[in-house]
Amino acid sequence: MIDLIFLALAGFFIYKRKILDLEGTLAAFLMALIIGSFANTKWLVLLFIFLFVGYVSTRYKFDKKKSMNIAESYDGSRSLVNVIANGAVPTFMALLWYINYKHINLPSLGEVLKAGYIAAIATVTGDTLSSEIGVLSKEEPVLITTLKKVRHGENGAISLLGELAGIAGALIIGISAYLLGLATLKISLVASLIGGVIGFHFDSLLGAIFERRKLIGNGTVNFLSSIAGSLIGITMVMKFCC
Repeated sequence: MIDLIFLALAGFFIYKRKILDLEGTLAAFLMALIIGSFANTKWLVLLFIFLFVGYVSTRYKFDKKKSMNIAESYDGSRSLVNVIANGAVPTFMALLWYINYKHINLPSLGEVLKAGYIAAIATVTGDTLSSEIGVLSKEEPVLITTLKKVRHGENGAISLLGELAGIAGALIIGISAYLLGLATLKISLVASLIGGVIGFHFDSLLGAIFERRKLIGNGTVNFLSSIAGSLIGITMVMKFCC
């Protein structure tokens, strides 16, 4: 009951601060409830760290982004599509972890699923920071597939500032996962810095190849990149940590 009240209050705060719109807030509440119920508070806190970091980066110099016509939305809030695209994979990993914990009970599998969770959140955090901070770069960005200069905010565009911000975002998630006691330092860093960093670059590739041509939308790009980041994180942790 206390957890439910806390999540309800957190949801109210998220909506009032325009971090998410109403539909996005309700979806995030449901995902957080699933993660908190089937995993534990450590997993949930890591999700909230992503929300907080994403909010700060979105609001950073927001008026300038609006004037450049590259702001996330009119008021900076994110939608239902954003929540599902960024939160579906972490939620699925939490459910798989619970199934293993309750019915299979393989410790090594539990660690691998934690890595998948960390890598997925590192991917979406890295992507958010690389996008929101990278668009403010004074240097013209380049397209990840051709390295030719493109306008700020172009799908698939990368810049040095965006790269550094994205890596910092993934690192924040890795260090946070370790400090929370969610995973060992090695697993946290391998999952976040390999899975997460490759994951948000995969996002840029999808943006350059498909989204620029309007073959898929941003939500699909984010969802597929979180899957890729999670699977890469799992693979790397299995190779180097287990």
